[in-house]
Amino acid sequence: MDDQLHLGEDENTLALRRAWDRAMHTLANRVNKPSFESWFKSMKPVSFDGERVTLGAPSPFACEWVTKRYGNLVREVLSQHLGKAIEVFIVHLPPDKRPVLGEAPVEEAAPGTQPVTLSLEPEPVPIEKPVLNPKYTFENFVVGNSNRLAQAGAMSVARAPGQSYNPLFIYGGAGLGKTHLMHAIGHYVLQTHPRLRVAYLSGETFAQQYITALREQRIDAFRQKYRNVDVWLVDDIQFIAGKEHTKEEFFHTFNTLYQMGRQVVFASDRPPRELHAMDDRLRSRFEAGLIADIAPPEFETRVAILQKRAQIERIQVPDQVIYHIAYAVEGNVRTLEGVLISIAARASVHGKPITLQLASEVLARHYVDEKQVHTVPTEQAVLQAVCQRFGLTTQDILGDQRSREVLMARQIAMYLLRERAQLPLQQIGQMFGKNHSTVLHAYNRVKTSLNKDKELTSIIYDLNTVLGA
Repeated sequence: MDDQLHLGEDENTLALRRAWDRAMHTLANRVNKPSFESWFKSMKPVSFDGERVTLGAPSPFACEWVTKRYGNLVREVLSQHLGKAIEVFIVHLPPDKRPVLGEAPVEEAAPGTQPVTLSLEPEPVPIEKPVLNPKYTFENFVVGNSNRLAQAGAMSVARAPGQSYNPLFIYGGAGLGKTHLMHAIGHYVLQTHPRLRVAYLSGETFAQQYITALREQRIDAFRQKYRNVDVWLVDDIQFIAGKEHTKEEFFHTFNTLYQMGRQVVFASDRPPRELHAMDDRLRSRFEAGLIADIAPPEFETRVAILQKRAQIERIQVPDQVIYHIAYAVEGNVRTLEGVLISIAARASVHGKPITLQLASEVLARHYVDEKQVHTVPTEQAVLQAVCQRFGLTTQDILGDQRSREVLMARQIAMYLLRERAQLPLQQIGQMFGKNHSTVLHAYNRVKTSLNKDKELTSIIYDLNTVLGA
């Protein structure tokens, strides 16, 4: 350690330099290694006037994060090594504008930069707010088995940008919710960290803006725009694959943000390993964080998505119609919601309530081949078909008999009433005098046995044929 005064230094500056060197050793033992590497190694001591220490951090986000998470610890450690109680100010000083300790105070080193005390947040750097869909929030995102990991990863990075999964890479087919999650991250960060700078754009927009910047000789402004954000959200990055110069600029922008601990989130229609036109160095960086896929939603999630959209749009939709749409449309969320909106619009235009018949007409006309729209049988039709198949009466199935044949017929009836008639579990339970959990158990038992039990599979196939599948 250099204990000699340097040219231009005073006693306070020397004391700060000594204290900061010792404080770095202490902090390295007090916080985990990733946090120390991300936040403290890039900080520099700026000045000490005998009562307060000014430290420089490379970004407004770093100022805010260290202040909120480690401010008291930094003050405690520096006070210990300076031998007196002091105040700590943390200011944003870009790496290329940092003063040499003892040569210039912070105001001279970075004109216009205001000190940030431990009780305040850093002053924001002006940036154009991203255009985000107000409906694309975490509250409006329906979580299911098909998207659970992606939603959890998105929520994690939104709560602690740069600290959990960096980068976060979300992939999946069109209309499955990738853009929804990207916008939700942006909304959450802007609400909880209003001084952070968030940029959302598509890969295609990045390429177009880069080409325009080159043509108009504004490449420095372009780089300044995206290399100084705190959260960078890039959708549909597959569009930059194959564009050599754009990929190079994209790589350096990503690298700059990543090395500064800024949060980066990417979305694509395929996983990194299938982005063959991307450079290996880009693919390897994509794979360095969390990779989360979004698959087409399963039936239960499709039902929940439709119910949520109906609630948001204030549309009164019978459960049977919800189940019918969810059963008929197995594709992406965008199509699923589009069907619901179309049905609601048609009902509104004609001044009629939303019915099963109306839903079937809209589905057959606009969204699926008429042959693919499954006929929705009545509960009486289901019970009659099961009774005929097993040679039983309705009273046998709805009663309390517990012979093997009756139990099997009863469970199959419950399964078909849920799967084909699309009745709510509670309504099925009322028919049989059973509770919700009993019906759910019967439904799941039949569903999991299909394709494993040849006899059961054959029975269900025959009954579906009778019911008009």
